[in-house]
Amino acid sequence: MNKNRKPLDNKLRKGMKKEIKKAELKAEELPRTDSLTPKKALEKYPTKRQKVEKPLMDSTVKGMQAKKAKSKSKHSKRTTPGEVDHRESSPASIHPESTRWKKTVDMQNKGRGRALDAKLRKRQSGR
Repeated sequence: MNKNRKPLDNKLRKGMKKEIKKAELKAEELPRTDSLTPKKALEKYPTKRQKVEKPLMDSTVKGMQAKKAKSKSKHSKRTTPGEVDHRESSPASIHPESTRWKKTVDMQNKGRGRALDAKLRKRQSGR
């Protein structure tokens, strides 16, 4: 019933692996032809719908081109500008973090103002 199986000898196993790899490579070598452009894709719709969809399609294409350009550029935010010891122009503020700090304070003040305004309205409506 349960016969012990003879393992394949290494030469045969190696040959099988090679054949499998060759078959996989051949399957991937097929040329890929993607000739569908956004304009051709829109042609299958009626004229009325084409007019509606065209701006959306254009914006999508524009966004994709921007992403491609961004990925191709080799600009890194983490790197520092080489061996440059000076700035071309003087900074607008002495502390570089001051603009962010100012914005935060402004937002906090707006929030407090809104809360105070709501309180005052509540009091006036209660009269």
